[in-house]
Amino acid sequence: MDAGGLIPDDFRRLCEARAPHALYVTPSIDNPTTATLPEARRIAIAEIARKYSVAIIEDDPYAPLRAEQLPSFLTLAPDLTWHLATLSKSVTPALRVAYVVAPDPARALRLASILRATVLMAPPLLASLATRWLREGVVDEIAAAIRAENRIRQALAAKAFRGADFRADPEGHHLWLRLPPHWRATDFAEHADRAGVSIVPASAFATGEHASAHVRISLGVAPDRGVLEEGLQQLAGLMQRPAGAVRAVV
Repeated sequence: MDAGGLIPDDFRRLCEARAPHALYVTPSIDNPTTATLPEARRIAIAEIARKYSVAIIEDDPYAPLRAEQLPSFLTLAPDLTWHLATLSKSVTPALRVAYVVAPDPARALRLASILRATVLMAPPLLASLATRWLREGVVDEIAAAIRAENRIRQALAAKAFRGADFRADPEGHHLWLRLPPHWRATDFAEHADRAGVSIVPASAFATGEHASAHVRISLGVAPDRGVLEEGLQQLAGLMQRPAGAVRAVV
């Protein structure tokens, strides 16, 4: 990956060397890197997946938060794509309902039978409410309101971390902050937690032994902007302090 997300040429090389069965991708506001795949890359990746018969698992929970809607892999390669869309990220965490589009009816039925064997069913009342909100446009209204609030909170974060190295989508929930060389991400997260600010180090997302010196900062957890600003200022101040000089605050 780079700042634009998954690199098509690397995906092609992997297909040639390893013959993968599936590609799992979060194309919009990737968690935690915040990258969104540009349209050209989506098209290139879809073409590579078709050439090498690789199924695409498209997990796209954050797409409704972006005002600019890019073509999904479901649109570009419907015969290859399993498209997942949850409302817990773009509407409310309390609405634990997701929708899946399968490549064809036969595989949709197979997935349904697997779900029945493992979790029985989605909560019927929540599913009914979610479907009604979708049909009546309530979901779009809530997503638009969250998008507007995210813009304001991202502006507050950009102000707090002015001069720091971080990535963010202006309409996303979180940012991906690179720490100064004197900080390890796990140590920084631990000290932040002692000060009452909860963040996630890169090691929580890493599949290998060596995680990058980044932390993910969620901007949506704070109940209001004042609390958010206070937490961001604490983190910005902590970044400037030598790691060995920081002491727990009781």
